[in-house]
Amino acid sequence: FQRLTVVFLLSNELFVSCTSCNRAEYFLGYLTKLLQNHTAYACDGEHLSLHCPRHSTISIQSAFYGQDYNMCSTQDPETRMTEPINCVAPTSLQKVLDECQNLRSCQLLVNSRVFGPDLCPGTTKFLLVSFKCKPTEYKTKSACENQELKLHCQESKFLIIYSATYGRWAHEENVCSTEVERIPPFG
Repeated sequence: FQRLTVVFLLSNELFVSCTSCNRAEYFLGYLTKLLQNHTAYACDGEHLSLHCPRHSTISIQSAFYGQDYNMCSTQDPETRMTEPINCVAPTSLQKVLDECQNLRSCQLLVNSRVFGPDLCPGTTKFLLVSFKCKPTEYKTKSACENQELKLHCQESKFLIIYSATYGRWAHEENVCSTEVERIPPFG
């Protein structure tokens, strides 16, 4: 049996800072920031800034610190290296996770000293990070196949669906099976 699992938020605090704004636009903007993937980059010597809206935190998806061919280089195209060199710091993801994961905002100085030994001294490098904003307060509801899932909230609150999945995890027990369908263990 399969099941539907919905992660949702109930909030009336989303609009506290929105006293004279168009609530529908504010709501749509907040929801867009929560659901989309974000990408940020910074060149050597700059600070990378990551930020999520109220009631959400940073969830790092990927991080790359390495040689740059286009985004940060100030050299003339003729003097840039034409052959790719493996200049990717293996510690990129862990360093960004350590500094920014589960925070609402963070800043990280981009340079080779932060990401371990410089594999390609003298080359321009940059940090590229992909992240999402995950809600800090949410509820989860599930319903098994052929069941109805009802979500409701009070009139003064807003219901925001963050994610929905249909199926089951490979490692979980079949929570939707009935007692009759379960095979008794052999003793």
